[in-house]
Amino acid sequence: MSEQAPDPTTSDAADTARRSRRIKVIAAILMALGALAFWSASRVTWATVYAGDGMSPDRYMQVKGADWSPWLTPLALVLLAAILAAFSLRGWGLRIVAVLVAAGGLLAAFPALSLLTSGSDSLYAARAIDLSDRYIVRLTTTHGWVSAIVFAGTVCCVAAGVLLLRSASGAGMSSKYRTPAARRDELEREIFAEHERRKAAGDAGTDPAGAPTGQKGPDAADAARTEPPHVNERMMWDALDTGIDPTEQR
Repeated sequence: MSEQAPDPTTSDAADTARRSRRIKVIAAILMALGALAFWSASRVTWATVYAGDGMSPDRYMQVKGADWSPWLTPLALVLLAAILAAFSLRGWGLRIVAVLVAAGGLLAAFPALSLLTSGSDSLYAARAIDLSDRYIVRLTTTHGWVSAIVFAGTVCCVAAGVLLLRSASGAGMSSKYRTPAARRDELEREIFAEHERRKAAGDAGTDPAGAPTGQKGPDAADAARTEPPHVNERMMWDALDTGIDPTEQR
C-alpha cells in the first residue's frame, strides 16, 4: 500500500498560518514592551517646579509624566487591547490595528520632544499641574532622560505595526485565495503527475515507493494503468468542484 501524498495547498496554508502567528507573537511582545515603557514614563517625574506664593516658604512641585502627557496611560491600555485584537483579526482589520499601533507610538513621542525642546517653559509646567495663580514660578528644571523611555516605546510600537502589516499581507497571499482557474490548473498537473508516476512504477514492476509489486510483465503494467491515480480528499473535492474527474484515465 502506498503512502498518501501530502496536500500541497494544505501544507502551504499551514506554513502561512505558522509564519503569521510567529510574526504576531513578536509584534505582541513589542506592543507589551511599548505599553510598559509608556506606563513607566507616566509615573516618573518629568520636571520640577520651584514656586512660592509670598506667604509661605517656596517649595518644589513635581510634574509627573501623566501630567505632562495625559494620554500616556490610556495609550498603554490601548496597546494591551491591541495585543488581543491582533490574534483575533486578519486582513484589513489587522491592517487597521497595525496603523493605529504605529500612529499611537508616534503620537506619544511629541510630548517627549517638547520636553527636550521647550521643557524649561515655566508656563506649560505650571499648567500641567494646575498651579494656582497665586504662585510665582521661580525655576523649572526638566529631566530629559525620561524622553528616552518614551522614544523606546515609540520604536516598539512602530516595529510592531510594521510586523502586523506584514502578517496581514502574508495571510492575504494564502493559497485558498487563489482564483479557481489557478487551482484547476495546479490540480490537473498534480493528478496527471501522480498518474504518470504510478504508470512508470507499474512498467518497472515496483510500487511507487520502489518495492517489488509481485507482478511482472504485462499484468503489472495493466494493473497500474487501470488503477486510478491516487489523490487525497482535498484534491478529490477540488476536482469535482472544477469539473474534473480524478478517476478518468489520461
